[in-house]
Amino acid sequence: MHYLIIIAALCGIVTSCSITDSCIKDITADNFSVSISKGMCFGKCPVYTGTVKGNGQVVYEGRTNVDLKGTWFGTISKDDLCSLVTIIREKKLLTLDTTFLDNVPDAPVTTITITDMGRTKTFSWNIGTPEQLRDLARIMVNVTHENTALSQ
Repeated sequence: MHYLIIIAALCGIVTSCSITDSCIKDITADNFSVSISKGMCFGKCPVYTGTVKGNGQVVYEGRTNVDLKGTWFGTISKDDLCSLVTIIREKKLLTLDTTFLDNVPDAPVTTITITDMGRTKTFSWNIGTPEQLRDLARIMVNVTHENTALSQ
């Protein structure tokens, strides 16, 4: 019985790895990247830029009102990279409108730029993340601004 449990667990691991590998098989640092940028407000809003490249490399630049100031580096897992690719492609983000700005002078502007296989699109908003971009924005904040494994 124990062997069946071990075999089932190994099958799950192998299957998830093969799914992840197929998800990112054509992705390189040259043909895929996602960047998030948070702009200034009149208060103490964090101001930073974070980029994830197709090889999993993370570059974070903290500017103002952030814990990590300066340029920081790291990597994300293949699973996290696959999540980014999947969200972008399944939600067809490269076909959406790009600007969701309201006339609120103190609201910091968030910008996400996606490059996928030679196509680039930039999205900007300042009040509430557009629904179509919420999952992508959440992951990007987690792997850049909130990533405690980054180093200088």
